[in-house]
Amino acid sequence: MNSAEFYKQLDRIRELPSLPAIVLEVNRILQNLETPTDQLAHIIETDQTMVLKILKLVNSSFYGVPSKISNIASAIILLGFNTIRHAVVSVSVINAFSLKNKLKGFNIQDFWRHSLAVALTSRHLADKVDKSLSSECFTAGLLHDIGKLILCEYFPELFEKIWLRTVENAISFHDAEEMESPVGHAEVGAYLAQKWLLPQPLIEGIRHHHDASNLRIAEIIGIADMLANTCNLETADWFVLPENFSNVPAYLLPQLQTLPQWYPKLQGEIESASQQFLESHSK
Repeated sequence: MNSAEFYKQLDRIRELPSLPAIVLEVNRILQNLETPTDQLAHIIETDQTMVLKILKLVNSSFYGVPSKISNIASAIILLGFNTIRHAVVSVSVINAFSLKNKLKGFNIQDFWRHSLAVALTSRHLADKVDKSLSSECFTAGLLHDIGKLILCEYFPELFEKIWLRTVENAISFHDAEEMESPVGHAEVGAYLAQKWLLPQPLIEGIRHHHDASNLRIAEIIGIADMLANTCNLETADWFVLPENFSNVPAYLLPQLQTLPQWYPKLQGEIESASQQFLESHSK
């Protein structure tokens, strides 16, 4: 199967996860930067399940707000349009996936735990180098591997071949799929994000997180992904600079060089957020 055949097969899948109309409506009205807060709040409040999930998310350790937020209007005022838009997207995407295929070796909770680690690390890095990218980096980090879920659910034989290759050769999933698959999970994830009409920066961040292409969001997510995969605080040498350290963008070098000063604390935040998130997602 070549890439063209793969995408034809993907296009024929009628049960691909979809996002609720509220996501499209929120994205649409926020094209206008002068949208009133009460208009955005009213749209979100038409879906009370969404309201409850967003309030639970923004009151969790993900956002570290100083006091409890009790309604959507307050959340918008305190966190801003962009953060709330990305909270809507994050909640909707998480709810869209309920894997039916149970493949040996692939654990959905481990998947989301890794995704959260990348999301929170991406946001931390963005806060240090370009705060305007913080929300986008968090959401793109959370969604960076959603292509794996599509492969697992709708191309289980192909996914299993890739997974076995990672185990047998002790290599990364990305390296294994280059040997076994005509299309990588990053491209599949970007394809799905495009079908969902997500903002272009999210699409490109997902598409290029393994080959940053001088795209800052993708570069940040790529470094966060590398840290999530390689840092193990339980070992003495918990972080060893990778061979391609010289290829890290110059603006991110100070963050890697000072990693022992900030990563252990962030790891604690990741663990706490993961417990909250996974408990919520399992209900």
